[in-house]
Amino acid sequence: MATRSVPQPPFSPELLADLHADNVAPELRAELLPAVQRDPEAMRFLNSLDAVGAELRALGRDERIIHPMPDDVLARLTRFVDDLDISEGPTERVATVHRLPVAAPPESTAGPTDSEPMGFAEPIDLTARRNRRFRWLAAAAAAVAVVGAATFAITMTTDRSVPPTAMPSATATGSNNADLTPAAALSALGRFDVTGPLSGPNALNRCAAAAGYEHRTPLGAVNWTYEGKDAVLVLLTGPVAPKITALIVGTGCTAGDPQYLYATDIG
Repeated sequence: MATRSVPQPPFSPELLADLHADNVAPELRAELLPAVQRDPEAMRFLNSLDAVGAELRALGRDERIIHPMPDDVLARLTRFVDDLDISEGPTERVATVHRLPVAAPPESTAGPTDSEPMGFAEPIDLTARRNRRFRWLAAAAAAVAVVGAATFAITMTTDRSVPPTAMPSATATGSNNADLTPAAALSALGRFDVTGPLSGPNALNRCAAAAGYEHRTPLGAVNWTYEGKDAVLVLLTGPVAPKITALIVGTGCTAGDPQYLYATDIG
Protein backbone atom coordinates (compact mmCIF):
# COMPACT_ATOMS: atom_id res chain seq x y z
CA MET A 1 0.00 0.00 0.00
CA ALA A 2 1.35 3.43 -0.92
CA THR A 3 2.50 5.62 1.92
CA ARG A 4 0.55 8.88 2.25
CA SER A 5 2.74 11.93 1.78
CA VAL A 6 2.73 14.60 4.46
CA PRO A 7 2.47 18.25 3.30
CA GLN A 8 5.72 20.18 3.53
CA PRO A 9 6.50 23.93 3.71
CA PRO A 10 5.30 26.27 2.43
CA PHE A 11 1.95 25.32 3.95
CA SER A 12 -1.24 26.74 2.46
CA PRO A 13 -3.37 29.08 4.63
CA GLU A 14 -6.31 26.69 4.21
CA LEU A 15 -4.32 23.76 5.63
CA LEU A 16 -3.02 25.86 8.53
CA ALA A 17 -6.53 27.12 9.27
CA ASP A 18 -7.81 23.54 9.37
CA LEU A 19 -4.94 22.56 11.66
CA HIS A 20 -5.65 25.55 13.90
CA ALA A 21 -9.33 24.57 14.05
CA ASP A 22 -8.47 20.93 14.85
CA ASN A 23 -10.18 19.96 11.62
CA VAL A 24 -7.67 17.39 10.33
CA ALA A 25 -7.47 13.66 10.96
CA PRO A 26 -5.56 12.75 14.16
CA GLU A 27 -2.94 10.74 12.26
CA LEU A 28 -2.20 13.59 9.86
CA ARG A 29 -2.14 16.11 12.71
CA ALA A 30 0.46 14.05 14.59
CA GLU A 31 2.67 14.00 11.49
CA LEU A 32 2.05 17.59 10.47
CA LEU A 33 2.47 19.50 13.74
CA PRO A 34 6.25 18.93 14.15
CA ALA A 35 6.90 20.26 10.63
CA VAL A 36 4.60 23.24 11.17
CA GLN A 37 6.22 24.09 14.51
CA ARG A 38 9.62 24.19 12.79
CA ASP A 39 8.39 26.58 10.09
CA PRO A 40 8.51 30.27 11.16
CA GLU A 41 6.04 31.40 8.47
CA ALA A 42 3.51 28.77 9.49
CA MET A 43 3.84 29.68 13.16
CA ARG A 44 3.35 33.37 12.34
CA PHE A 45 0.12 32.46 10.56
CA LEU A 46 -1.12 30.36 13.49
CA ASN A 47 -0.19 33.14 15.90
CA SER A 48 -2.15 35.60 13.76
CA LEU A 49 -5.24 33.42 14.15
CA ASP A 50 -4.75 33.45 17.91
CA ALA A 51 -4.39 37.25 17.69
CA VAL A 52 -7.76 37.50 15.95
CA GLY A 53 -9.36 35.68 18.85
CA ALA A 54 -7.64 38.00 21.33
CA GLU A 55 -8.83 41.09 19.43
CA LEU A 56 -12.42 39.89 19.37
CA ARG A 57 -12.39 38.90 23.04
CA ALA A 58 -11.05 42.36 23.93
CA LEU A 59 -13.81 43.96 21.90
CA GLY A 60 -16.38 41.77 23.61
CA ARG A 61 -15.28 43.17 26.98
CA ASP A 62 -15.53 46.79 25.81
CA GLU A 63 -18.00 48.56 28.12
CA ARG A 64 -18.84 51.07 25.37
CA ILE A 65 -20.78 48.40 23.48
CA ILE A 66 -24.19 49.20 24.92
CA HIS A 67 -26.68 48.68 22.11
CA PRO A 68 -28.75 45.51 21.69
CA MET A 69 -27.91 43.09 18.91
CA PRO A 70 -29.93 43.82 15.73
CA ASP A 71 -32.30 41.02 14.71
CA ASP A 72 -30.61 40.47 11.36
CA VAL A 73 -27.21 40.13 13.04
CA LEU A 74 -28.66 37.61 15.51
CA ALA A 75 -30.04 35.57 12.60
CA ARG A 76 -26.67 35.67 10.84
CA LEU A 77 -24.87 34.58 14.02
CA THR A 78 -27.30 31.70 14.55
CA ARG A 79 -26.78 30.43 11.01
CA PHE A 80 -23.01 30.76 11.38
CA VAL A 81 -22.98 28.70 14.59
CA ASP A 82 -25.27 26.09 13.02
CA ASP A 83 -22.87 25.77 10.09
CA LEU A 84 -19.99 25.18 12.49
CA ASP A 85 -21.87 22.44 14.35
CA ILE A 86 -20.62 19.33 12.60
CA SER A 87 -21.77 16.84 15.21
CA GLU A 88 -23.80 15.01 12.56
CA GLY A 89 -21.18 15.45 9.84
CA PRO A 90 -17.89 13.55 9.42
CA THR A 91 -17.18 10.70 11.78
CA GLU A 92 -13.57 11.75 12.45
CA ARG A 93 -12.92 13.60 15.70
CA VAL A 94 -12.97 17.33 15.02
CA ALA A 95 -13.80 20.30 17.22
CA THR A 96 -17.14 22.12 17.12
CA VAL A 97 -18.16 25.41 18.67
CA HIS A 98 -20.12 23.53 21.34
CA ARG A 99 -17.61 21.05 22.69
CA LEU A 100 -14.14 19.65 22.25
CA PRO A 101 -13.63 16.06 21.13
CA VAL A 102 -12.80 13.55 23.84
CA ALA A 103 -9.67 11.65 23.02
CA ALA A 104 -10.23 7.90 22.73
CA PRO A 105 -7.97 5.60 24.80
CA PRO A 106 -5.16 3.94 22.82
CA GLU A 107 -6.17 0.59 21.38
CA SER A 108 -2.84 -0.99 22.06
CA THR A 109 0.47 -0.14 23.67
CA ALA A 110 2.39 -2.50 21.42
CA GLY A 111 4.84 -1.15 18.87
CA PRO A 112 4.07 -1.02 15.15
CA THR A 113 3.75 -4.27 13.27
CA ASP A 114 5.41 -5.06 9.97
CA SER A 115 2.22 -4.01 8.16
CA GLU A 116 2.01 -0.61 9.84
CA PRO A 117 3.72 2.45 8.30
CA MET A 118 6.82 3.65 10.11
CA GLY A 119 8.04 7.15 10.83
CA PHE A 120 5.04 8.75 12.56
CA ALA A 121 6.05 11.70 14.72
CA GLU A 122 5.60 11.27 18.43
CA PRO A 123 2.13 12.58 19.41
CA ILE A 124 2.10 16.02 21.01
CA ASP A 125 -0.11 17.14 23.86
CA LEU A 126 -2.74 19.19 22.02
CA THR A 127 -4.87 20.25 24.98
CA ALA A 128 -3.73 23.88 25.10
CA ARG A 129 -3.78 24.34 21.32
CA ARG A 130 -7.18 22.65 21.02
CA ASN A 131 -8.56 25.08 23.62
CA ARG A 132 -7.18 28.01 21.62
CA ARG A 133 -8.75 26.65 18.45
CA PHE A 134 -12.10 26.31 20.17
CA ARG A 135 -11.93 29.86 21.48
CA TRP A 136 -11.01 31.17 18.03
CA LEU A 137 -14.00 29.44 16.40
CA ALA A 138 -16.34 30.75 19.08
CA ALA A 139 -14.85 34.25 18.79
CA ALA A 140 -15.25 34.22 15.02
CA ALA A 141 -18.91 33.34 15.40
CA ALA A 142 -19.46 35.95 18.09
CA ALA A 143 -17.68 38.62 16.06
CA VAL A 144 -20.68 39.09 13.79
CA ALA A 145 -22.65 40.25 16.83
CA VAL A 146 -19.92 41.85 18.92
CA VAL A 147 -18.22 43.92 16.24
CA GLY A 148 -21.49 44.78 14.56
CA ALA A 149 -22.88 46.18 17.80
CA ALA A 150 -19.66 48.06 18.46
CA THR A 151 -20.01 50.07 15.29
CA PHE A 152 -23.22 51.65 16.59
CA ALA A 153 -21.52 52.76 19.81
CA ILE A 154 -18.06 53.70 18.61
CA THR A 155 -17.66 54.51 14.93
CA MET A 156 -21.00 55.66 13.61
CA THR A 157 -23.76 58.14 14.41
CA THR A 158 -26.98 56.42 13.39
CA ASP A 159 -30.62 57.40 13.17
CA ARG A 160 -32.18 55.18 15.82
CA SER A 161 -35.65 55.84 14.40
CA VAL A 162 -34.75 53.67 11.39
CA PRO A 163 -35.04 49.91 11.98
CA PRO A 164 -32.08 47.65 11.06
CA THR A 165 -31.92 46.82 7.37
CA ALA A 166 -31.81 43.29 6.04
CA MET A 167 -28.45 41.60 5.53
CA PRO A 168 -27.07 42.03 2.02
CA SER A 169 -27.07 39.12 -0.38
CA ALA A 170 -23.90 37.39 -1.59
CA THR A 171 -23.47 40.27 -4.05
CA ALA A 172 -23.58 43.49 -2.04
CA THR A 173 -23.57 46.96 -3.53
CA GLY A 174 -21.98 50.29 -2.76
CA SER A 175 -21.72 53.26 -5.11
CA ASN A 176 -18.85 54.92 -3.25
CA ASN A 177 -16.88 54.72 -0.02
CA ALA A 178 -19.69 56.44 1.90
CA ASP A 179 -21.85 53.36 1.32
CA LEU A 180 -19.30 51.13 3.06
CA THR A 181 -20.74 51.56 6.54
CA PRO A 182 -19.32 49.38 9.32
CA ALA A 183 -22.58 47.42 9.46
CA ALA A 184 -22.45 46.74 5.71
CA ALA A 185 -18.77 45.82 5.77
CA LEU A 186 -19.12 43.50 8.74
CA SER A 187 -21.85 41.56 6.98
CA ALA A 188 -18.95 39.85 5.17
CA LEU A 189 -17.41 38.57 8.39
CA GLY A 190 -17.13 34.79 8.29
CA ARG A 191 -18.36 34.63 4.68
CA PHE A 192 -16.26 33.70 1.65
CA ASP A 193 -18.87 34.14 -1.10
CA VAL A 194 -16.55 35.33 -3.86
CA THR A 195 -16.79 34.32 -7.50
CA GLY A 196 -14.05 34.68 -10.08
CA PRO A 197 -10.26 34.65 -9.61
CA LEU A 198 -10.37 35.63 -5.93
CA SER A 199 -12.26 32.46 -5.06
CA GLY A 200 -9.18 30.31 -5.71
CA PRO A 201 -6.83 28.90 -3.05
CA ASN A 202 -4.53 31.56 -1.54
CA ALA A 203 -5.99 34.20 -3.87
CA LEU A 204 -7.16 36.48 -1.04
CA ASN A 205 -3.76 36.27 0.68
CA ARG A 206 -1.93 37.18 -2.54
CA CYS A 207 -4.33 40.05 -3.18
CA ALA A 208 -4.02 41.43 0.35
CA ALA A 209 -0.22 41.28 0.18
CA ALA A 210 -0.21 43.06 -3.19
CA ALA A 211 -2.45 45.79 -1.76
CA GLY A 212 -0.01 46.38 1.10
CA TYR A 213 -1.61 44.16 3.74
CA GLU A 214 0.89 41.33 3.93
CA HIS A 215 0.58 39.00 6.94
CA ARG A 216 -3.06 40.05 7.47
CA THR A 217 -5.52 37.18 7.87
CA PRO A 218 -8.67 37.24 5.70
CA LEU A 219 -11.79 37.16 7.88
CA GLY A 220 -14.34 37.15 5.07
CA ALA A 221 -14.94 38.25 1.49
CA VAL A 222 -17.98 38.93 -0.69
CA ASN A 223 -18.70 40.21 -4.18
CA TRP A 224 -19.20 43.99 -4.16
CA THR A 225 -20.14 46.80 -6.54
CA TYR A 226 -17.95 49.90 -6.24
CA GLU A 227 -18.72 53.02 -8.30
CA GLY A 228 -20.74 50.89 -10.71
CA LYS A 229 -18.02 48.29 -11.28
CA ASP A 230 -17.67 44.72 -10.05
CA ALA A 231 -15.34 44.48 -7.06
CA VAL A 232 -14.64 42.38 -3.98
CA LEU A 233 -14.92 43.41 -0.34
CA VAL A 234 -12.30 41.68 1.83
CA LEU A 235 -12.19 41.84 5.63
CA LEU A 236 -8.73 41.48 7.17
CA THR A 237 -7.31 41.50 10.66
CA GLY A 238 -6.64 45.11 11.60
CA PRO A 239 -3.37 46.90 12.36
CA VAL A 240 -4.01 46.76 16.12
CA ALA A 241 -6.64 45.23 18.36
CA PRO A 242 -9.58 45.47 18.09
CA LYS A 243 -9.64 46.93 14.58
CA ILE A 244 -10.69 45.10 11.41
CA THR A 245 -9.65 46.36 7.97
CA ALA A 246 -12.24 46.52 5.17
CA LEU A 247 -10.51 46.44 1.77
CA ILE A 248 -12.22 46.88 -1.61
CA VAL A 249 -10.31 45.67 -4.68
CA GLY A 250 -10.99 44.81 -8.29
CA THR A 251 -12.05 41.27 -9.14
CA GLY A 252 -8.68 40.54 -10.74
CA CYS A 253 -6.55 41.56 -7.75
CA THR A 254 -3.43 39.43 -7.53
CA ALA A 255 0.32 39.64 -6.93
CA GLY A 256 1.72 42.53 -8.97
CA ASP A 257 -1.75 43.90 -9.75
CA PRO A 258 -3.51 44.91 -6.50
CA GLN A 259 -6.42 46.78 -8.19
CA TYR A 260 -6.79 48.73 -4.93
CA LEU A 261 -9.99 50.79 -4.71
CA TYR A 262 -10.62 51.70 -1.07
CA ALA A 263 -9.78 50.64 2.49
CA THR A 264 -10.80 51.65 5.99
CA ASP A 265 -10.32 50.39 9.53
CA ILE A 266 -13.36 49.49 11.65
CA GLY A 267 -13.42 49.49 15.44
